[in-house]
Amino acid sequence: MKTPTAPSPRLASRIDKLTGSVARDILSRTQDKEIISFAGGLPDASLWRDLKLPEVPPSAFQYGPSEGERSLREILARRSKGLGLPANADTTLITSGSQQGLDLAAKLILEPGTPIILEAPSYLAAIQVFKLFQADLHSLPLDSEGICPRALDRLLNETQAPVIYLNPTFQNPSGTSYSLERRKQIAAVLDKHATLLLEDDPYRDIAYDAPPPPPIASFLQTSPWIYLASVSKTLIPGLRLGSLTCSPELFSPLLKLKQAADLHSNRPAQFIATQMLADPAVNQARIDGLCQHYRQKRDLMQTLLAAHFSGLASWEVPSGGMFFWLRFTQRIDLAQALNDTLSRGVAFMPGAPFFADPEDVGTSMRLNFSLVSPERMEEGIRILAAVVRDLHQTAACAESAS
Repeated sequence: MKTPTAPSPRLASRIDKLTGSVARDILSRTQDKEIISFAGGLPDASLWRDLKLPEVPPSAFQYGPSEGERSLREILARRSKGLGLPANADTTLITSGSQQGLDLAAKLILEPGTPIILEAPSYLAAIQVFKLFQADLHSLPLDSEGICPRALDRLLNETQAPVIYLNPTFQNPSGTSYSLERRKQIAAVLDKHATLLLEDDPYRDIAYDAPPPPPIASFLQTSPWIYLASVSKTLIPGLRLGSLTCSPELFSPLLKLKQAADLHSNRPAQFIATQMLADPAVNQARIDGLCQHYRQKRDLMQTLLAAHFSGLASWEVPSGGMFFWLRFTQRIDLAQALNDTLSRGVAFMPGAPFFADPEDVGTSMRLNFSLVSPERMEEGIRILAAVVRDLHQTAACAESAS
């Protein structure tokens, strides 16, 4: 007797717009410790190998306030205020990573067809969220100082977009850090159009050459803003804690959205973070050590790229963050390259998922330098370059044959 087929459930129409995360898919394929992974944006686990976590009081095991622990909000609000933002604990929300901040902001602002402006390239998980909410995505290319203010002004006139999403400090994936003048110019354009700024700033503390300029939101005079930060890159990523600071009029609806999402973020994690961040001098010393550690890895990858990728790609040395962004001189099949490098024990992130508009996509690659040990980095870059060089030669032969 045949088993009856269960009817397909009726799902929300937006699920058709739901895309998977290429980065998470690659990470799931690279759980094998033998893989040399340049794919994810993972901190170096050796930095907390001997870390002793603070004790968590039993009171942390009970339900807590949706906005987060007051003591942690005060610490993070002081940090935001020190960056020039008009922030306080009453406009600061603890989130389950800055990724939840993106989700809450999207729920607040976006409806099907709502225009939103973002960078090209842009953070792929943000693109994933915006597409889920069926926004109308418009991209502006990055140069060495950020997006062009005049181009932004024109695009806002054309689209009347109510919101722009920017990651202006050690941008993921490009590593670009907007200049001070460019930040001021962009803020002036946003004020002119009364456009809401959604500013994502998880890499600010990981600076190698000089402190970055203040957030764009700090230069706004009238436009509303939402500023996202995270402790994942400088504390412990597994705590999954971020913060959202915003214009006062936006806080109440965002808090209600947080309540509807998960009641509150992990309380034991908040107590741990509060104690680890409580002493500014101790925290700064830890960040300084982290930056020194990552600077050495950045410099090593730059040396290796110069040795193995010269003539194959161009790139800028990032002044902070965790990534190199390579732009290839010739189009190659990066899906094939990824399969080839994975078969040889190396992973990377193809550039295409970082673009909202397929017409903007060239041939590019993001390489993370924070995770892999110096001992294995040279082997991984050598294998990666060998695969790319073979594909370049194959493409050149095919072109000459045609």
